Amino acid sequence: MLQQPEASAVAHQMRTLQKEYQKLWTTEFEKAKQEFVDEGGKAKEFEYAKSPEDQKISDLFDKFEKKKKEEDARLAQEQSKNLVIRREIINKINDLSQVSDNIGAAIKKLVELQAQWKVTGAVSPHKYKEIQADYSKAIEEFNYKLSLSKQLQEHDLKRNYELKTELLEKIKALKDQTNIKEAERLIKIYRNDWEEIGPVPNDKWDELKGSFRAALEEAYSKLKAHYNSIEEEKEANLGEKKSLIEKIKEIISRSETAGAQAWNTLTNELVALQNTWKGIGRANAKDNDKVWAEFRELCDDFFSRKKAFFNTVHEKMSGIKSQKQELIAKANALKESTDWQKTGLALIKLQDAWKKVPHAGGDETKLFNQFRAACNHFFDAKKAHFGAIDAGFESNLQVKEALLQKINDFQLSDDVAANHSALKQFSADWNAAGMVPMKDKKRVNDAFYNRLDELYDKMNVSSSEKYMMQFKTKLERLSNGENPETALKKEADYFKKQIDEINGRIKTYDNNLGFFKTSSKGVNPFMKEIEDKINAEKHKIAELNEKRKMVMAELNKLKPAEMQNK
Repeated sequence: MLQQPEASAVAHQMRTLQKEYQKLWTTEFEKAKQEFVDEGGKAKEFEYAKSPEDQKISDLFDKFEKKKKEEDARLAQEQSKNLVIRREIINKINDLSQVSDNIGAAIKKLVELQAQWKVTGAVSPHKYKEIQADYSKAIEEFNYKLSLSKQLQEHDLKRNYELKTELLEKIKALKDQTNIKEAERLIKIYRNDWEEIGPVPNDKWDELKGSFRAALEEAYSKLKAHYNSIEEEKEANLGEKKSLIEKIKEIISRSETAGAQAWNTLTNELVALQNTWKGIGRANAKDNDKVWAEFRELCDDFFSRKKAFFNTVHEKMSGIKSQKQELIAKANALKESTDWQKTGLALIKLQDAWKKVPHAGGDETKLFNQFRAACNHFFDAKKAHFGAIDAGFESNLQVKEALLQKINDFQLSDDVAANHSALKQFSADWNAAGMVPMKDKKRVNDAFYNRLDELYDKMNVSSSEKYMMQFKTKLERLSNGENPETALKKEADYFKKQIDEINGRIKTYDNNLGFFKTSSKGVNPFMKEIEDKINAEKHKIAELNEKRKMVMAELNKLKPAEMQNK
């Protein structure tokens, strides 16, 4: 390594070798000291002279350190020299900014100074931000003071803004760059390109500059994190592998009382840990083989235990069969019951208990068929019972069919109040008619409410009044339809979303209004237009809130009915 032209390139490896050598030397020292004490010597009298090999190694380490210090001193001297050159360039640019005539020559000179800046070597990292900031400031002052006409300046500022925005996106994209060396190369290019691009509009500069700094910080954070992780990654991998080993020990501990089903679960957990192990990188060489050997030994132990467990499973089948026969007997004792709710829950519990009993081997199919037959006997009887109740709704269906015919024949008169009263009575009669069989519910409800909407639509009333009538009809339809609670909640959520969107637009209008208030004097027609829009949007919110309250009221009406059903 001493033959390397740059000591900094192998500094990390040399530090690693020093640590390893010190560890070996300490081990030899302690061993020799112990032997001295074992032979009757006193520890404080022990002396351990370095061997020629040790002295040679120490000399080599000293030689490397001397070379590294000399290299650091040369680098510091070079960086100091570069700093002086860069400050001279900045001073020349500052002087150039004061030139009021021969703009072309000033611009040409600036290009030369920028080219000189590019070829000047690096400075100390501690001085980089300061000198770079001074350079950027000098460039900005020059560009602003030598601006051309207002129209050309505005065009250039806009173009520069676009270029810097594009460059900013490139810098942001560096976070997705997987090649760290390429990312380092690009970030230097992008920073130089940023400085080369001229000024942007003043009102956009602070935001753009902040975004640029944030993007740079994010990109540099990734680079820093990468290099910091190189030394820590192997140690982290070791920690993860030790964690997996502890988890396997915990799985083996749980397997001591596990049944057949639990063994399958534990096996899946162990296989998942094995797959996780495959995805973890290598640890330090001295630890990797050790943890791998322990991991493999634990896995072998687990599968040996599993094999031994299932070798004894067949001896337990008679007990499992007895458990299942007991569940069959309980199901048969319940199958003739007419306490539909209580017995149904009891049978469901028996079914859950059945699932928890292990497989009965060759008798499993026969036992399961017996158990299922007893359960099916009860649930088929329950279905027939409630089918008969559903048939009792036929009379309600006849009433609603008659009401449907009546509303289809109904014709509107010239008396709006009478029409409104008649339609309200139709709704009241419909709701009072009661429930109908589920197979007919959607058909008759759709037919009735579609006709009601049609009549409301034909009434000679204002559009707002007509809309509110139809909205109330819609609420009735949702309340009497299938899954009313879900339908009404969806309606309420729709209104809330509409209100949120309008509030967002109002916020935008308010921001625009604030801008015009601070930048305009006197009456501004555009401000008046925005204020009118805000008032209109607020009126919409009031209407939507009123409708949402009506929906929530219908939802509240459903709560007692739900509790009664439960």
